[in-house]
Amino acid sequence: MTRAAVRTAVHRFISRLLENQEDFDDNTRLVQLGLDEEDIEDLIFHLEDQLGLTAFTAEEDRMLRTATTVDDLSRFLIEIGRY
Repeated sequence: MTRAAVRTAVHRFISRLLENQEDFDDNTRLVQLGLDEEDIEDLIFHLEDQLGLTAFTAEEDRMLRTATTVDDLSRFLIEIGRY
């Protein structure tokens, strides 16, 4: 799985979640997009399913605590995809 493929999946799903809002980049903060912790958790679970990834609960919890930008989500998915 390439970084570009993960990035595209993250952007596409966030855009759909936000009803086709596409004016954000990788450095956009998730709270700026109006996403709360529950939204981010749903986003992580959906993207794991879509990309065929599985993370341990501790990894997902860490991500929920530390994900602040769109790029953070992409990096997390790439990281768990390497296991």
